[in-house]
Amino acid sequence: MDTEELIRQYKAISIKGDQPNKISLMGRKSARGEQIATCCLVGKIMHQRGVNLEGLRSAMLQIWRTNKEVRIESLGSNIFTFKFAAEADKKRVMGGGPRRFDRALIVLTKPKGIGDIANQSFTHTLFWVHLRNMPITWMHRDMVQELGEYIGSVEEVDAEEEGNCIGEMVRLRISVDITKPLQKILEVETEDEGSIPIPILYERLLDFCFVVGL
Repeated sequence: MDTEELIRQYKAISIKGDQPNKISLMGRKSARGEQIATCCLVGKIMHQRGVNLEGLRSAMLQIWRTNKEVRIESLGSNIFTFKFAAEADKKRVMGGGPRRFDRALIVLTKPKGIGDIANQSFTHTLFWVHLRNMPITWMHRDMVQELGEYIGSVEEVDAEEEGNCIGEMVRLRISVDITKPLQKILEVETEDEGSIPIPILYERLLDFCFVVGL
């Protein structure tokens, strides 16, 4: 075969329209994969610079002091998986409020869907919040829940078995949107006593900004 023929055949080969092979896994579930996701939390360190994996492992294991092993692996872009050997340890870490590493917030979330990292959201984190200056007639679970919804999504109200929350302050756990400014006060309008200010205090408040969020 001469050179001109080789060139002609080469030019006849087109790669422009080639499409990658598509594989369908619709309807397929992996019991092992779901078990892994159930045991995991996914977290993002809200830091502008890269995070050292070994440093993170050392710090978190010391802070969390879990009863059983926690394996921490990097997924890139300051996103990490935290695989817990005990469900109780995972729940305690998730419910303990915001954590930080190297002065940066760690946003933890449960894997969503099949765990596609591109579809994980790191815009909300859980805070234990105190509401102060509460009138006595508001110190019950239903009213605290209603007020808390103006701050974020209420996960839990710290109340007695019958629902009372009587004390100097009431405490509730809220999923807060950290891309928005944190609220410092609720102004509640009433029929009898006008406007009542309800100061908001956040447990373990990190280097947040009340003006522009993170």
